[in-house]
Amino acid sequence: MLKAIFKLTKTCVIFWKGFITSDNKGLYWTEHKEDGVKSNVKLLGIVVGLSIAIPVSWHLLKGNFIDICRFVVQKNAEPMLIQQDRFIPVEAKKLVATNTTREISSIGCLKANSEVVIKSEITGKVKEVLFAEGTDVNEGDVLIKFEDNALQAEVDRWAAEYALRKEETERNRTLYQQKAGAQKSYKESEAQMKMALAQLDNAKYQLTKAVIKAPFSGKIGILKGSTHPGNIIQQQTELVSIVDNSKMKVEFMVPARFMNDVSVGQSVDITLEAYPDKTFSGTVDAIDSEVDSKSHSILVRAVIPNDEGLLRHGMFVNVKVITGEKDGVIVVDDECLDREGQHEFVWIIDKKGQAYRRKVITGSKNENGVEIIAGLDVGETVVVAGQLRLTDGAKTKILNEADFKDKTELQTPVEVAKSAIDKAQSTER
Repeated sequence: MLKAIFKLTKTCVIFWKGFITSDNKGLYWTEHKEDGVKSNVKLLGIVVGLSIAIPVSWHLLKGNFIDICRFVVQKNAEPMLIQQDRFIPVEAKKLVATNTTREISSIGCLKANSEVVIKSEITGKVKEVLFAEGTDVNEGDVLIKFEDNALQAEVDRWAAEYALRKEETERNRTLYQQKAGAQKSYKESEAQMKMALAQLDNAKYQLTKAVIKAPFSGKIGILKGSTHPGNIIQQQTELVSIVDNSKMKVEFMVPARFMNDVSVGQSVDITLEAYPDKTFSGTVDAIDSEVDSKSHSILVRAVIPNDEGLLRHGMFVNVKVITGEKDGVIVVDDECLDREGQHEFVWIIDKKGQAYRRKVITGSKNENGVEIIAGLDVGETVVVAGQLRLTDGAKTKILNEADFKDKTELQTPVEVAKSAIDKAQSTER
């Protein structure tokens, strides 16, 4: 429609321009009057029609048109109003100064106070097993006996040999003292006597290897391999293990930067999955003399009493070394922290109820939370839940504001204004 009107208007303009610039206007009018008049009449009709149609249409549709415009404006403004008045629900906590223990956390492995794997020192046949597997034994208890007939015969043989050599030596010494015998004979017999005595002592020592005794008190394990009466056991075969669990040793690594905070005698607490509700306490027993170049940590050993016998060799444990106490510390829950690389942030809420993100520096961590070294002050309000929806300057609605003593600091701007009006009205009355 607009294209047709534009074309018609162009035709009329060309007609009148040619008429005005023509030298022979009579001739030009005769030749072009049919097309020119027709185009001008059409254009005039359109203009007259529009001049009549627009006022009539406006009169008839005026109410509906205003409603449509009003609807469009409201729809466009609605998101802005919602965004402006929306409050993001969060849970918050007001910071207070508290006392906390300084501690170093690590992971360690329990080791028995003493542990030994008993091996056979001879090759022989097992004669008797004199203990019940998995029970407690005392130092010096006989555990296993081997057949010792051959060893006992060897002892008897060298005992007889020694007696013979001793008698011969005594006789030659008497003759030598009486100058009836040569000194050489006396010295040879004396040497042979000493050799026989050494062989006798060795035979007796070999005989003791046929009887295996407990080297210390502890819990004995299960027999290994074919360690049963009647079986022949080769030398250096593992027979059974004994573990002294009366107290346990735990070895763990401490970062080198905390090396000066750890010393012998400090308190140590350990926990483990087998006993989640129980804490075992002990003390630092020894600190290694050098720092590991790969992990940049130092090895520390602690001793834990095991009077109840609950701890066993090989268990992995969580270790906490208590290095001291600190007063006036700000502590936040670990859930409060947002981490980006090596940087940590928290969301705070100002007195107007608006949220802002702030960078903090954290310290040690324990079951009470994370220590804040810098970035927060006592009395400020931090968000503990609902941070994911927050942006800088966002208005918040604190869901747990009943937990705060000074609620006026946590009211939204609308609530603050309403409270001020109510207060003013009550004053006037």
